[in-house]
Amino acid sequence: MKFFALFIGLIFMNINPVDISEVRNSYKYAKDSKENTDKFYELIQKTNHQNDLVLSAYYGCALTLKASYAEKRGDKISFFKKGKKLIEAAIASDPSNIELRMIRLSVQSSAPRITRYYKHIDADKSFLVENIEKVSSPKLKEFIKGFMSSSNAFKK
Repeated sequence: MKFFALFIGLIFMNINPVDISEVRNSYKYAKDSKENTDKFYELIQKTNHQNDLVLSAYYGCALTLKASYAEKRGDKISFFKKGKKLIEAAIASDPSNIELRMIRLSVQSSAPRITRYYKHIDADKSFLVENIEKVSSPKLKEFIKGFMSSSNAFKK
């Protein structure tokens, strides 16, 4: 009986209480203000971002956004480096994941040049354009198309 209770408890602990569509929706507005960034960061912390590449990349994105609003220079650098590392690790594990490439593109296209985090902008733009029609999830396809239509990276 104890084993059964432990098993059920472990199952419920691994259930992600936050839906990916909720994360995506929060992400869309996260860069608009410090308040939205904080909401996005808090939301992503409620996810299983340690065990999911896409959520890990969104967590990295949240950290880079927090860097924008950090008051101390050391905090800005720390948040940005940690976020960049998470995004790059996720892409290294699954380089053909279009959502990961979109996340990196969104961060790189809005990162200050001083961070020197801009080397994959052209490759990620091309990847999104070449692969958007191959996305099988209608919700994800619509989300990425929305990003592409509003992103400054595609307006140049």
